[in-house]
Amino acid sequence: MSTLKKSILIVLSSLIVAAITMLPAQPSFAANGCSRRDCIQHELRTQATCTLQGYDQSGLPPTGKTPGWYKGLNTEIDHQILGGDVVAYKIRWFNGSWSGWYVTGVNDIDWKFNTGTNDMRRVWGYFSDHQHQYILCK
Repeated sequence: MSTLKKSILIVLSSLIVAAITMLPAQPSFAANGCSRRDCIQHELRTQATCTLQGYDQSGLPPTGKTPGWYKGLNTEIDHQILGGDVVAYKIRWFNGSWSGWYVTGVNDIDWKFNTGTNDMRRVWGYFSDHQHQYILCK
């Protein structure tokens, strides 16, 4: 790189730094109605929207084996099947009672395993033959 180009880059860098340091300190987000320097804007429009699918009175029907809920510990299968993230779910057992809430990736490793492949699975594997409900975030 020529000496002239280096000199121009140094001058431009110095001008940018000077311009930034000369900007007046202003509140982060007067748009939120907060005029103090410690305000933070939260852009809620970019956050996921979560909805409850199914209810205690009428759970969602069993899905059958086609979607693949029973396959292993993959935490992406919900996104592949539903286009969103199942953050928590409940299972209606055959005796009619509901499980407590299972939180995906936290407390949802099944106590049984897939006998055909000898691999572990998530409790949402019961979606295939049990009523269920879940909180879906998109």
